[in-house]
Formats: sequence, structure tokens, C-alpha cells
Amino acid sequence: MALRGRQVLVLVAAVVAAVALAVTGIVLVLAKVGGGAPVSVTATATGDGDLEVTRAMLLARMKAAKLRDPSVTRDGDRKLVLTARGATAAQLKALTAPGRLHLRRVAAAADGSGAATSSLPAPTSTPPVAAALGDAYTAASSVTTEQEAQALPAPVRAAFAALPPADVATLPARMRLLIPEIRCEQLSARPADVAGEPVVACEGPTKLLLDPAAITGADIASADAARSEQGMWVVVASFRPDAQAKFTNLSKQLFDAQERLAIVLDNTVISAPQIAGVIPGDVQVTGNFTESNARTLAAQLSGGGELPVTLTVAVQ
Repeated sequence: MALRGRQVLVLVAAVVAAVALAVTGIVLVLAKVGGGAPVSVTATATGDGDLEVTRAMLLARMKAAKLRDPSVTRDGDRKLVLTARGATAAQLKALTAPGRLHLRRVAAAADGSGAATSSLPAPTSTPPVAAALGDAYTAASSVTTEQEAQALPAPVRAAFAALPPADVATLPARMRLLIPEIRCEQLSARPADVAGEPVVACEGPTKLLLDPAAITGADIASADAARSEQGMWVVVASFRPDAQAKFTNLSKQLFDAQERLAIVLDNTVISAPQIAGVIPGDVQVTGNFTESNARTLAAQLSGGGELPVTLTVAVQ
């Protein structure tokens, strides 16, 4: 039977629609197989350092995070462009954090109860901010307990509340710990910690005085995200052979003294657990992680250590 013109047009339209649906399905399948559209972020170097080494380390981190089709390319002298499928801009930004890991003994804690003490010796040098603080610095430099700091005159204590984080970071460690008006907001915004110096950091609202770092990211050989026996996401880090004995000895010292170990990443205390026994092998890092958080941290620790360049990323 011959088809009329209108019937031919209807048939052609139906065929076109069927082809369009098939093509759409193919595109959707390809997009799913390929991990979706590429996502990119641009990281800008804000300090000196080897940008090419940084590029290679970021690529290693992206591969460790199991991102699809990862790449890191140069954009001029100060910028790197990170691109991957199956990732979000926030995930890519997280991988550009320095990755500065320090394991430090918790020497003391100040929670406002007045019970904290510090056995640190008096400082041997005077920071530049002491001149601006004047008599307040002189009065505060002699305190060795939280109770003594709380008894300082109100004007003395108030002088420390107004200090910017960069100035707070130059104060003696025991002063940072004991003076109540030096707050966690100031301490959390401090410049980068130096591994060989004591620091004061916060675990929630509690200030912790931490010894110089006993273990750093350079001691880590590899790290993986995994689920604990309780079903929580954790990061399991393995040490380099020369560092394993150092960590085992540290765990024995802390266990014998019933002391805590602070795990500090980029100036943030991830956790500060009580050591429950001598640890002859890997260390398990906990911190209420999501799967994404755990994989990001594992990638940071597996990607060659701390980035040699500080990067900033603007994510809308």
C-alpha cells in the first residue's frame, strides 16, 4: 500500500525521534562510563617554592584518591589547573592543602577549669609584640599555672584578647596555653607550625600544649582509607622502615606514662587519643571522617608529603 505524503512525514518524524532517543541513551551511557564531564579548579601559588615538584605531587595525590582521568597542568608561572572526572571542585580543592602532618605528645591541656600547669622553662628571647603589650607582657610572662593566669588583672588579660593570630603565634607557648583571653579562634588562624617547636592548638574548646613533632609526614610510606571494626572511616598509615622503630618507641613512652598523642594536620588537631598500648606497626588515624574526607587525607599522606608551595583555590 502506497503511503501518502502526510503519512511519510509522520513516519520520518517517528524515525528521527527514535534515533534521537538512541543517541541520547548512548551519550548518557558514555558519560556514565567516562565519569561525567571533567571538573577543573585553578590553584594559585602564594609563596616561593618549586611549582613543578608541586605539580607532580598533586598528580600523585589525585591518583591516590582514585580520581578518573586526573591531570595537573601549568598555567603561567604561578598557577596550576587540576582536572578530573568523577570529582567535585571541593574535592580537588581539598587535595591542594599543604598536607603537613605532625604527631606530637600532649604535654598539657587548658579547659578553663584552672587546673592546667606548664613546666616549660621561661623563654630565652622576647618577641617583638612584647613592646606593644608593655606591662601586660611582663606580668603574664611569670605565670606557670592556669589559676595564676586567671588571677591576672583584667586589663592585662584584655590586652591579649585583641592580638592578631600572627602576633599570638610569637608568644611563649605556656603563655598561649594558660591565658584564657588567648582564644582558639586566634590559635587556629596561626601561621604554619614548625616541627621542631612546641605549639598550642585546640581540640574543640580545649587548648592543648603539644611537644615538638616526634613524627612528620616525611616518615609516612603509604596511607589508605578503610573502615574500622566499628564501621567508621579511618586512615591507616604505614611508616618508612627507619621511622617505624621511632614511632613504636614513642607509643611505648606514651603508654607507660598514660599520655595522649595529638595527630595534627595543617595546624588542626584531627584527634588526640590516649595510647592504649605499644604500637609495633601501622597507625590508625581517626577523626569522624566521611569516606571522602578519609580518601582525601590518605591521598595527601600518600602523595609524597607536604607540598613545597602554598596554594589558594577559589571555589564558587
